[in-house]
Amino acid sequence: MARRTMPKLFLGGLLLWGVATVGCRRSEMSEPVVFPAGRFTSARQCGSCHRDIYAAWRGSQHARSAENPIFRESYEEAVKIAGDAVTRLCFMCHAPTVVLTNDYALAQEVTREGVTCDFCHSLTGTDLERREHPFLLDVGATKYGPIRDAASTGHRVAFSEFHLSSLQCAGCHEYRNAHGVPILSTYSEWEQYRQRGGDKECQHCHMPQVLANIVDPKVKRVQGAFVNLHVMPGGHARDQLVRALEMRIMEAQRTPRGLRVKVRLRNVGAGHAVPSGSPMRKVILRVEVVTESGQRVQQERLYQRIVLDERGAEIRRDSLLFTEARAIARDTRLAPAEERVEEFLLPIPADENLTLTATLIYLYSPHERPETETRIEFLSEKKELFSRWVR
Repeated sequence: MARRTMPKLFLGGLLLWGVATVGCRRSEMSEPVVFPAGRFTSARQCGSCHRDIYAAWRGSQHARSAENPIFRESYEEAVKIAGDAVTRLCFMCHAPTVVLTNDYALAQEVTREGVTCDFCHSLTGTDLERREHPFLLDVGATKYGPIRDAASTGHRVAFSEFHLSSLQCAGCHEYRNAHGVPILSTYSEWEQYRQRGGDKECQHCHMPQVLANIVDPKVKRVQGAFVNLHVMPGGHARDQLVRALEMRIMEAQRTPRGLRVKVRLRNVGAGHAVPSGSPMRKVILRVEVVTESGQRVQQERLYQRIVLDERGAEIRRDSLLFTEARAIARDTRLAPAEERVEEFLLPIPADENLTLTATLIYLYSPHERPETETRIEFLSEKKELFSRWVR
């Protein structure tokens, strides 16, 4: 999370961090929407007033978290390996309303909505010491958010300092398994960032402010409202990756043994390690040389966290991480504000013209096969080196 003023973007139809803010009465109704105590309300019902918010959220990974095919494949594999205990563990974050409803069959619409509106806006705190689940909830007519002067004709609203803090994200983005292995450590990485002087919360980068409609203008028109983006881009978003890392080719020197290349990497924009989240995520620095005669040589560095099972073998599938992990073998990810200079020696002829390219690639391979991989080339720099003039 870079040290800069939080951007205010004009994105027209993208919306809000505090879902309960102003008049939220459906235009075709004469009475406010009813929110029964202890029962979650579907995001679709929230969207009847907060139409733009709902549209933005529907495009988010959070809205697809329960039924995403990548997750479902890992989940079904994990159940076969470790049994029904996995069901509670996985759906605690991928369909978190189950912590109250016990709807592990995903029979209810609100469960299938994944990280749904009413769940986040019913949160009042997070207790990471609670093993059954870390969420402190008040589900009912009051919706909690970060807007101090919020008012609504559709339901009660309450300002929540908690909704301004990274702790709100910690319940799902921090997890140690039963063997004490940190599988997800984004929140603790952020805590280290703050201890070293960082001044941003998760929301500054993942829910930047936008100018947009808080509620449907047919219900109530509000001019000039800045709210927080509910698409919530994360590690799979190219724009986030570009903001997080900086790369420069610092040196390219011909030697009798080949071309010596130095590349500098910096984590300039993330308040956590890059990559963060699942250990199946990695960033690859690829350096490639192509000579005038067509010879191609490349080398790579990997930035990742390697997790081992009880036999000391590397775990390479998401389905095994949460139950089978026993140790962290090594962690080469880039910490917040960390800078590294990587050196490569590429064996190529000393007397040829050549093109040198350095590229950063994000790779998430949860099942060890290309069809379910996410692969994004997000930064690249190219240099031409001449040993003689070309006519």
